[in-house]
Amino acid sequence: MSRSAKVLVLSSGQALTALVGLASAAVLARVFSKVDYATYRQTLLCYSFAVPFVTLGFDRALYYFLPGETERSRGVLVENLIWLTAAGGILSLFLLAGGNLLLARRFNNPSLATLLLVLVPYPILTLPTLALPACLMARNRAEQVAGFNLGSRLLMFGAIVVPCLIWPTPFSAIVGTLLGSTIAMVIGLILMFRACTDGDWRPTLQGLRRQLGFSTPLGMSGLLGSLGSRLDQVLVSMRSSPEVFASYSIGALELPLFGIITGSISSVVIVDYARLYREGRYREIVKLIHQVMIRTSLLLMPAMVFFLCVAPDAMGLMFGRGYASSASVFRVYLLMLPMRTLSYGAILQATGKSRHIFYQTILALVVNAFVGWFAIGYFGAIGAAIVMVVDTYLTYIPYNVLVMRDVLQCRVRELFPWSRLLSVVAASSAGAVLLLVLNHYAEPWAPALRLGVSAALYTSVTLAIFARAGWIGSLNPVTYFNSVVGLVRPKPQPVQSGSGAN
Repeated sequence: MSRSAKVLVLSSGQALTALVGLASAAVLARVFSKVDYATYRQTLLCYSFAVPFVTLGFDRALYYFLPGETERSRGVLVENLIWLTAAGGILSLFLLAGGNLLLARRFNNPSLATLLLVLVPYPILTLPTLALPACLMARNRAEQVAGFNLGSRLLMFGAIVVPCLIWPTPFSAIVGTLLGSTIAMVIGLILMFRACTDGDWRPTLQGLRRQLGFSTPLGMSGLLGSLGSRLDQVLVSMRSSPEVFASYSIGALELPLFGIITGSISSVVIVDYARLYREGRYREIVKLIHQVMIRTSLLLMPAMVFFLCVAPDAMGLMFGRGYASSASVFRVYLLMLPMRTLSYGAILQATGKSRHIFYQTILALVVNAFVGWFAIGYFGAIGAAIVMVVDTYLTYIPYNVLVMRDVLQCRVRELFPWSRLLSVVAASSAGAVLLLVLNHYAEPWAPALRLGVSAALYTSVTLAIFARAGWIGSLNPVTYFNSVVGLVRPKPQPVQSGSGAN
């Protein structure tokens, strides 16, 4: 399977998986009270926040050890599963040894202690399946990865949501989570062992040591990144009531489809970044950066503007009227979308500057932890989101821009297509005026009707402006979407200059 085909298969599976997760959250938010929903989300937050501390990089080690392995692939797989199972056992022991009580106190939610005890088997059931994507991708089975991701999420959706419709309690949701994860683990192990059939299955001490040595440094960067992505929710849990956390966690939503699309594009162009950098063709890298940012901005900027205008209706319609107030947090999160037009980490990896990913992650964690803690006390829960966004634009982006300027030997004003990006923002904002007028006069309408009319109006106006500007081929939404995601295998034209430096 070609690289492009793999990206499309994985991104489609990830998109469907994300939609299933969103549907699950929407149903549970409606059947649970805010306190119960907060307890359920905090239970899983404790797990997801703790996982990187024990898994390190073992879940990605098979990307390195399995490709080309023809003598003992089963043994390599077993060694990896041993480490992941041991990591799950550490988490389970932590909860049994009083960690559940500690976390319940820190999150100001006594009900959390009981649910965390029920969750004790969960790490042992789920951590081994973290090896599945690396295992199957290393054996060239991308379709099975996408199928398992979607199938397991549908399974979890049924195992969690159906019991909660009958017994609407967090306990039912956690028991359903355990049941679904058990079935998913069995299926995942079958798929992995079918993919690895070579040699003896028995692990070796040397093999275990090799995976430990490889995974430990790899996992440190992943640990910091994972902590950073959840830090705001942890801070809100520690400084707010469960009801406030429930509203915040609903609003702390990054639109999944757009992140998947831009991530898929970045996973492909990183190969071209690396090739062009090795050849010293820095100007071509800058041109490719411009191309990526312009393409993705045609999707992300309209999405940001539209949802900024309709956030209360979108939140209320999806999660219920009780969560309409989550729109304020959702709007703050939307301000992160302009940053998603480019994967800075992909460029740093391709140019051999990965250490800067580690440095900037530490910087972001320190700023968000200290400033965010006090911001919550001053602004309320939304302060955590505000600090995260402000830190991104005042530290994360400037840091990356300065590094990229030096690496690519160009001026900052040449690095990004500033005028084109501003034009896309202006064109995307034109339809917002009509939405504001519509929302004013259509206030008595049902939220679903108002949201539907708003989507139709904004889409038609924005597509017309984009077509008039020559950015898309036609007013057909499918053509528009294809014009954005069509950057699957760019082919930069060769240049005569060896370096392209200014």
